[in-house]
Amino acid sequence: MPRNPEKTRNSLLQSAFEEIHEHGFQGMRVDKVLSKAELQKGAFYHHFSSKLDLGYAVIEEKVTPLMAEIWLNPLKDMKNPLEDLPKIIGSLSERIPAIMKEHGCPLNNLAQEMASQDEGFQKRIAAVFTQWISAYTELLKKAQKNKQMRTDVDAEDVARFVVGLIEGTISVFKAEQSAKQWKASQSQLRFYLQSLKA
Repeated sequence: MPRNPEKTRNSLLQSAFEEIHEHGFQGMRVDKVLSKAELQKGAFYHHFSSKLDLGYAVIEEKVTPLMAEIWLNPLKDMKNPLEDLPKIIGSLSERIPAIMKEHGCPLNNLAQEMASQDEGFQKRIAAVFTQWISAYTELLKKAQKNKQMRTDVDAEDVARFVVGLIEGTISVFKAEQSAKQWKASQSQLRFYLQSLKA
């Protein structure tokens, strides 16, 4: 059977993503990734120069698209963010993969583990958060333009607060495994955003 380099590379990335999500980057072992992907060491070094190189690729090609799918894609159909942003939290359990319910947000996990350990990780993690915050900022600026939200409020500050609330909520849920945190965050975010109405 002819080799398929793209399929091989994606298989390595997916296996590495799962291992990093479950054990962290530092706990991820290349031999375990290869075993899971049913590949040999030569396949790894054909596509990646090192474990670090693989970790960077996981952020860029697996974590970034996952974050966009969960947090950014729903914004496309949003008419009024002050009403609709809390609904994103409310519907999260229906939209995230099972592995996230067990192991938390992969971006958040890597931020806590690696952002202070490696500059390459820090820059890539920050870039994903910047993309997320920027998307929310633009949405809120549009709400201001449409006279849905007060113009005396800084849209980026609100966006940063909402992203921080979401990531903190995921961390508490990961520790407690209780829906109480989701319900509390959703209801309090709704109250807060209502206070920003024009």
